[in-house]
Amino acid sequence: MRLGIDSYSVRWQGWDAFQILEYAARLGLDTVHFSERRNFASLERGYLTELKARADELGLAIEVGMGSFDRFSASFRPEDGSGEEQLAQMLDAAAVVGSPVVRCFLGTQADRLGPVPFREHLAECVRTLKAVAPRARELGIRIAVENHGGVDLLARELRWLVEEVGPDAVGVCLDTGNPAYGGEDPVLTAEVLAPYVVTSHVRDSRVWEVAQGAMAQWVPLGQGNVNLRAIIAILQEKAPNPPIDLEIITGSGPKLIPYLDPGSDFWKMYPEMLAADFARFLVLARSGRPEPLDQIVGPYNLEGLSTAEADALRAQQRRHFEESVRYAREVLGLGERPAPAPS
Repeated sequence: MRLGIDSYSVRWQGWDAFQILEYAARLGLDTVHFSERRNFASLERGYLTELKARADELGLAIEVGMGSFDRFSASFRPEDGSGEEQLAQMLDAAAVVGSPVVRCFLGTQADRLGPVPFREHLAECVRTLKAVAPRARELGIRIAVENHGGVDLLARELRWLVEEVGPDAVGVCLDTGNPAYGGEDPVLTAEVLAPYVVTSHVRDSRVWEVAQGAMAQWVPLGQGNVNLRAIIAILQEKAPNPPIDLEIITGSGPKLIPYLDPGSDFWKMYPEMLAADFARFLVLARSGRPEPLDQIVGPYNLEGLSTAEADALRAQQRRHFEESVRYAREVLGLGERPAPAPS
């Protein structure tokens, strides 16, 4: 399977799209997944054509993405247009750079308890996707909806959304790091969504039990207790050959999943989770050890840090990503191009 990088893995580096391409080429990767609109200096054809030409020179495929398309979400950016307009713009950009997908998402876990009832979020997502589906079909590009934001959509909810709109126009960007934050085993997520997965954000997590429920933390590949081998095997068998794009997010501490705390909002967020599905997560939590990742922890956007502190976090980010690439190649057998010779 192809091995790639999601641009969010290097969000602290300050690189433009061309520099991310160069970095991916140095690592011998197959794909660069530009998951955010702001990764591009412009959506003008001339700029995108130049970017595509450079990717071709480097032997890299490009995927494009954007943020929320749900106007009710706190993550939605109305300054970029309506949800339909943003998706249409990114579909056109995808056509120029040869991307088979446009990654996008509803929002975050917080939207499940926001001022708009969650079923209205779902209805708005269906309406927006159906509005742009004809253009996606015309271009032969799939709109890849991610299970995003720790987590906005459980696997069965996202499967319903894809089937409601039509899997010929809409597929899934499978994120293996977000499900645990919603009390879902990422292996179950892969089982439910695999037939619709057209691209991915793959990462590992440490999950362990605590008195209030469980803790989860994103870690480099191979340093967690998520069964990545099982996920890859499921995708190899059931998915339509998606790239494995690594989204390695470290530098933050563990997060509490308070399903045993009667004062928490956990079950208000996920009132329809199946007991059998949640039991799978309990097995995962009980398999983990209470060992947070030994790392430098910093603020989300490096705000308030000295130059030395920010540089240390940037170096850690690159190191964790490159460790993950090696694990993906050597243990999971991913990647179509040979690993580059050590410099």
